[in-house]
Amino acid sequence: MAKSTGGPTAPQGKGSKPPAGKGGSGAAKPSARGAGGTKSPGGTTASSAKGRQSVAAARKTNPGSNRTQLIIGGVAVVLIAAVVIVGLVLNKKNNFVPEDNYGYSKSSTATVSADGVITFANGSGVVIETYEDALCPICGEFERQFGQQMAKAVDEGRLTVQLHMLTFLDPASASKDYSTRAYAALLAVAHEAGSTPGLAMKFHSMLFEEGTQPAESGSTDLTNEQLGDLAVSAGAPASVKASIVAAKYLDEAKAGSATSSARLQAAIGKVGTPSILSGGAAVNINSVNWLSDLLD
Repeated sequence: MAKSTGGPTAPQGKGSKPPAGKGGSGAAKPSARGAGGTKSPGGTTASSAKGRQSVAAARKTNPGSNRTQLIIGGVAVVLIAAVVIVGLVLNKKNNFVPEDNYGYSKSSTATVSADGVITFANGSGVVIETYEDALCPICGEFERQFGQQMAKAVDEGRLTVQLHMLTFLDPASASKDYSTRAYAALLAVAHEAGSTPGLAMKFHSMLFEEGTQPAESGSTDLTNEQLGDLAVSAGAPASVKASIVAAKYLDEAKAGSATSSARLQAAIGKVGTPSILSGGAAVNINSVNWLSDLLD
């Protein structure tokens, strides 16, 4: 925006000297005082005239400056809108749920290795290692976003999931041992009813559902009785609930977590959940296409 400046200093007359005052000394030369009206030696108000011209010029340039400001403002609004739209698109993409309508696994079976790793499979398929903690909120988000896609791929025989349950968040649970007890409950379902199609993988998914998964550092979590009821609601027999209530597989869960933690540390140099390994290397699960890329 153009700024109006003070009037220039009035020019001094060439070769002329002001008359001497008393005492024989010459009068001081006048100093400029803005656009206002110090007279020139010839008695004219040149400075005032130039000041008025400057103000008039500024008035003429102001409309253009205003238009420039409007254009700049309009461009800024468009840019802000574009940033917002791009942000919304990226957020929608990052939160996209593949196979959103598939539901729980229907055909998978579950087996348990000697070191407590639970394998969900339906034939052969691309093998991934999944590391989770039952209390981990990010694991909950991960399961709610990709669990159905994984279930479908397992049911179709395209994917085999080797599940490593960790328990390092026990101290952050209300009972101080929730992660271990949830893992023990999952072991009970896998050991005793793993041949029932879809059951163990369904129970695993239910542990991470909103409204079921306890909050990290929360004031409550699930008792063994409640974990048993959850297993029964997934389709497990009452005998499985009895094993969960009795904490039958608690020691196996503790040992399995220790073994899996050491394996993850050795593989990627840290223990964190959720982590996915394929061929012993970490998979970038920040991409919504991570599983599709593995299965292609």
